[in-house]
Amino acid sequence: MIYPQLLRGDFDKLPRALRDFHSVTGHRRASGTACVRHASILATLLGFPPAGDNIPVKLDVVATEDREIWTRQFGSVSRRSVQWVRDGRLIESAGPVRVHFRVFLSDAGMEFESVHTGVWGIPLPVRMSATVRGVGSAWEFDVSITAIGSYRGVMEPLP
Repeated sequence: MIYPQLLRGDFDKLPRALRDFHSVTGHRRASGTACVRHASILATLLGFPPAGDNIPVKLDVVATEDREIWTRQFGSVSRRSVQWVRDGRLIESAGPVRVHFRVFLSDAGMEFESVHTGVWGIPLPVRMSATVRGVGSAWEFDVSITAIGSYRGVMEPLP
């Protein structure tokens, strides 16, 4: 389980919805809706989900002790990434793109700040940030990628 590794003692301070979702291995699912915004034509060229409001979102996560495979589906657009921990950072890889995040506890959940982004090992001048907040049994997310776009919404775990 990678998120307890990243947050260490702060993991138990997460809101229950986030703690429950990130504290088990195996298959986890969630669904919800999102609003997607494009900042430039790069969003379309890089396969960012189409811009819009109230887009149905499905999340599928397969977790082992040291790796998680995330499949996010925004409407008909599906993207897969793999996450793991190295040197206290979250590494997320989607095809040739790798993003290194600093993950930390915030007032209502978790914050993610990119510290390095690269494609095929070549550094890119792209910054990503995300906030995930627990709200009852669900969570809200807000993700922003410089020069590309953003998406925000609400997810509810599925049995």
